[in-house]
Amino acid sequence: MPLKSEPTIVPGILLSDLSIVEGGTNKRTIVGSFDQFAFPQFPATYGRFFVTAWIANLAGTVSQLELTLRVEEKGSAHVMFSTSTKLNFPSPQTFDQTTVMALAVPVMGVVFQRPGLYTIVLLVDGEEAGRRDFNVISAAPNPMQQ
Repeated sequence: MPLKSEPTIVPGILLSDLSIVEGGTNKRTIVGSFDQFAFPQFPATYGRFFVTAWIANLAGTVSQLELTLRVEEKGSAHVMFSTSTKLNFPSPQTFDQTTVMALAVPVMGVVFQRPGLYTIVLLVDGEEAGRRDFNVISAAPNPMQQ
């Protein structure tokens, strides 16, 4: 049965080095959060980072949800990274509009061709649930890392 409302992201989408769900408590720990990327040269590759989002307004009964995360170059149709997964529930799950569900998606090996504005797009069952822009900037090399 399809969802009866449009999913939304609340309170936002976070970028971090790591996103951990603690066993037993199911509390989420975000390690090394950041708002932009800085590279000394381009093209530049970032090995792995996590996108953590909180989805709200999931109203309906479902046995699975399909989640898709894309990284796009803002203002173009260029998708630099995309991954999809299906969340299969052991039995149908009923969500109401007050339910908030957190999820973390690893982004591996994304290559930024140039500095600029980029966008994270999250789709739930093929419908856009949220987006977040972030900057990729050019920065001088750190002499301490050489």
